[in-house]
Amino acid sequence: MIGEVVVIGGLNLRDSVQIEEYDRLGEHMYNIVSGLPGFLSVKSFKADDGEELTVFRFASEEALEAWRTHPEHIEAMKRGHAEFYASGRLQICKVIREVGPFEHA
Repeated sequence: MIGEVVVIGGLNLRDSVQIEEYDRLGEHMYNIVSGLPGFLSVKSFKADDGEELTVFRFASEEALEAWRTHPEHIEAMKRGHAEFYASGRLQICKVIREVGPFEHA
């Protein structure tokens, strides 16, 4: 969708991370974000080198801003930097052109 906002997060976990706690917090955050107006989807992938790539899609910058400033998300981000992530980056992109969806017979 033209104007859609895509957030690409590439994150590397600390060696000492407690995966069960990380997954629990992630599930809780998903339950919140998925209920916000303008949230479209999130998908996560893990690369062979251990980097976790997550792609969030929001209908607008306002929808992303509602998530970015959600009080529980702010606390989770602080916790992520303090406990879970060794390094990473976020890229916030706006869709300027889209091809598809399409199907091949």
